[in-house]
Amino acid sequence: MKVETPLSLKYRPKKLSEVIGQTVVVKAFTNAFKTNTLHHAYILAGASGCGKTTVARIIAAMENCKKNGKDPCGECSNCKEIFEGKSYEVIEQDAGSKGNVDDIRSIHKSLYQCPVECKTKYVILDEAHSLSGKAAEASLKMIEEPPSYVRIILLTTEPQAFKETIHNRCIPWSFKKVGRSDIFDHIKNIAEKENLKCDDKTLQIISRYSKGSVRNSLQHLQKVMNYVGDGEITIQAAIEALGVIDDSLYFELFDGIIEKNSIKCFTAINQMFKDGQDVKIIIDGIYNHLNSLLVSRTCKNDLSAFDFTQEEEKRYVYQNSKIAKNGGDYILVMMNLLSSVSFGVEYSLNPAQLLNKFAIESIQVFRKMK
Repeated sequence: MKVETPLSLKYRPKKLSEVIGQTVVVKAFTNAFKTNTLHHAYILAGASGCGKTTVARIIAAMENCKKNGKDPCGECSNCKEIFEGKSYEVIEQDAGSKGNVDDIRSIHKSLYQCPVECKTKYVILDEAHSLSGKAAEASLKMIEEPPSYVRIILLTTEPQAFKETIHNRCIPWSFKKVGRSDIFDHIKNIAEKENLKCDDKTLQIISRYSKGSVRNSLQHLQKVMNYVGDGEITIQAAIEALGVIDDSLYFELFDGIIEKNSIKCFTAINQMFKDGQDVKIIIDGIYNHLNSLLVSRTCKNDLSAFDFTQEEEKRYVYQNSKIAKNGGDYILVMMNLLSSVSFGVEYSLNPAQLLNKFAIESIQVFRKMK
């Protein structure tokens, strides 16, 4: 039986132009290659799954591709080995598991052996912030004066953990979390290539819960594909497979509060628990909804920076228009009510009752403020 390549590997970028959501980093390295001004040491910092290792491999492949074109060919032995993480001359090591002083000294020693197949040796050190004290000192010596044919790239989620002496010898680049709209466009394109049956609302759920990580989005899509098999990828299938809450339930809950309809509120809360969600996840989601209402009310003239979909913007604007009639501080009042629920959850045998109580109290306050 043929084993299909996972989506996260199948669609992993092999050119800088294919990297999603890292415009600044892509532009910087593209120009560094054009002007032949690559530095000998870099720090690539950012959240997990935002493309640090991918970019490091692309840079190494660009410099060592046997066809020596603008982009890695992806076909020569150097490119294949680099992208598979198997090149002897592009050394990848996880400092989290192999980051003691002897490991770093071993790498340092190997750098003085001239490359044979590659033009430039690379050291790509993942989780570099995990280096022990002595290992960090050893890495500093490695970074200070490497041979002319060596480049070192430190990958980290915690750049603040590095000593200033390391920062001073490296060019740092920050990788940001990828926006929902970019992730949505990316996985929609992949869904079309894979001939998947799914609508935009389902892909919006997947992109929302990917937390700014392209890798997460592809793994989520793969998970939903595995769940439905040959069937259609529906919103409900995505919710069940990923174990997430349909965001429309939060809108339903607050519509119920605004309309003073306790049954509507209880129905939305009951569905959240029926979907098997932990109460802390539900409370966090309600907090996020309240915060989004606050943001959309305060920044109503420019919401482009907040990654809302057009449909979400419309619903937030609608809810704010109803809330505004009851006084501007109502959202803050609900946040305080929810804080009380959050404190009481750990000691309650029936947290759903506490959330029902939150809904009733919110309705009562809403009536009084009118």
